[in-house]
Amino acid sequence: MEINENLQIERNLKGTEFEKTGDLENAIELYEANVEENFKGNHPYDRLATIYKNQNDIDNEIRVLEKAIVIYEIITIEDRIEGMPKLFRFKNRLEKALQTKTLLLKQKKSKLK
Repeated sequence: MEINENLQIERNLKGTEFEKTGDLENAIELYEANVEENFKGNHPYDRLATIYKNQNDIDNEIRVLEKAIVIYEIITIEDRIEGMPKLFRFKNRLEKALQTKTLLLKQKKSKLK
């Protein structure tokens, strides 16, 4: 599948506009398209992880962060200078999200007792 980087950039810009107007559904749709196409930049991963975190959608937050890590491992191998710091940042965010999920599961179990 051929990737149109200009289209991906346009999606990111339009997604940002949608966010500013509160239209998160359309923003998510555009960012998810870029994630699906393995966009090699942090914008859609950062924005989706943040949106999903704010919506308390921990599973989607984790999914997006895991995908970002895969992409930034590739970027780092390609020796792009911004790769390593962003890779560490995504790994830290994922660790926090996983800790939150574990905490929520524990709280849910204790309520069931």
